[in-house]
Amino acid sequence: MNLRELSNEQLVEVYVAHLSARNRSPRTIKTFKSLLKMFIAHLSGKHVSNATTWDVDLFLAKLKERGYTERSIYTAAVAVKRFMEYLGLRENLKGFELPKRPSELPRYLTPEEVEAMINAAKSARDKLVVSLLYSTGMRVSELVNVKVSDVNLEEGSIVVKGKGNKERLVFFDNRTRRLLLEYLSSSTEQDSYLFPGRRKGHMHYVTVERIVKYLADAAGLKKKVTPHILRHSFATFSLSRGMDVREIQELLGHASLRTTQVYTHIAKSRLLEDYRRVWAQT
Repeated sequence: MNLRELSNEQLVEVYVAHLSARNRSPRTIKTFKSLLKMFIAHLSGKHVSNATTWDVDLFLAKLKERGYTERSIYTAAVAVKRFMEYLGLRENLKGFELPKRPSELPRYLTPEEVEAMINAAKSARDKLVVSLLYSTGMRVSELVNVKVSDVNLEEGSIVVKGKGNKERLVFFDNRTRRLLLEYLSSSTEQDSYLFPGRRKGHMHYVTVERIVKYLADAAGLKKKVTPHILRHSFATFSLSRGMDVREIQELLGHASLRTTQVYTHIAKSRLLEDYRRVWAQT
């Protein structure tokens, strides 16, 4: 591919198609596309093949001036770096270093808060959405792609396709089984999506986000709740109840144990909070 024959905007579209072909999540694709469009605008007409480390650093500095968070700036740096490397422009980035990744612990909900969200739901579908995200630890992109035929009610398991289209098995609890039985009582099509969309295909991940946000507000939770926080909550609860971190890694579909080990820090933090609460009177 001759880069000069394509405009910056066309090259972004080529890269977005690459991400889609590699089964990257819709959220990742949307975020990267938005950030790369901002980077192209920052270049002010300069072709990306002539962009250098200075251009990238100035772009990240501009984001910081605009009030972007450390995490957002880190994501922007990763997006631009991978984009340019994909285009074969690794040499253009000589001396470039990714910003330090912010080390914040994942937020999570208590079992009681999740219960309150489920109780606040009016429909069997919405109850099931929350219960499945919490009891399986699935990503929202995995949830919307589950088909009825992927669900094994007898075993209490679901076959999901994770990142890189890798299949793995996740499990659900008795409450989720009851909700599934109620929800599936009106569905007999084994090849249909568990959560179909209004048009052809599956429910959009944004719809799941809206369901989760609405139920968190309806339950009176004074914190921002997303589908990913329910995934964090699954991992935190599983670890606190004695599950091995490698087992949790397998259930979450993490390629690296290092990614999963962040939850051990949450467990320690929670242990300290509980200790101080119990021993506060002494």
